[in-house]
Amino acid sequence: MAIRDKVVELQRALYRAAKASPDRRFHALYDKVHRRDVLRRAWVNVARNGGAAGVDGVTIAAVEEAGVVPFLDDLAAELAEGRWRPAPVRRVEIPKPDGRTRPLGIPTVRDRVVQAALKIVLEPIFEADFAPCSFGFRPKRSTHHALNTVMDEAWAGRRVVVEADIASFFDEVDHDLLLGALAERVVDRKILKAIRALLGAGILVGQQLLSSDTGTPQGGVLTPPTHWATSSSTSR
Repeated sequence: MAIRDKVVELQRALYRAAKASPDRRFHALYDKVHRRDVLRRAWVNVARNGGAAGVDGVTIAAVEEAGVVPFLDDLAAELAEGRWRPAPVRRVEIPKPDGRTRPLGIPTVRDRVVQAALKIVLEPIFEADFAPCSFGFRPKRSTHHALNTVMDEAWAGRRVVVEADIASFFDEVDHDLLLGALAERVVDRKILKAIRALLGAGILVGQQLLSSDTGTPQGGVLTPPTHWATSSSTSR
């Protein structure tokens, strides 16, 4: 008998509910974020991706050495009791091929787990709304799928490809507009409060704490990798 994966069952239930009711707005989601099985899955995803320590200097290895279970127990209690607050992200500069650098914001391991848990709960809801021609940042889709679609469209006779890029998009995201877009589907105030807290946690550059009134720091779980394609669009 196959072992029931309750996290997958939760995601499938959320997806089906969102797909069946395009106008539905979800209210009771926060309690699912701090479910132990969801946090455990979030930890596995964060640990698998690796990454450096945040401003607190705590690494994934340090958490594993001290004990993952008590780490997740403490985090679940903080979330359930409303005591969790995100730390500022640590700014690092990554070289680009043209000689410039790209700023990344590294959240603490603790906050990355919270982000991963939020992603587990929210992704199925918004996944239900995406068009089939959208490939970026979606589960089980990649640039290869987008390329195959472009090739199929070319064989069908389409000959024009339109490419567009928004300069410094992640640096300029308006927090109110973003949360307003989320609220079209999610009206759980605790979820929206947690995301606003993550967006406004600030950026630590050396010893200086910078505000983050706009933008989403690249480097966390909730911000897609910058090298991924966002979509595939073709026209005649």
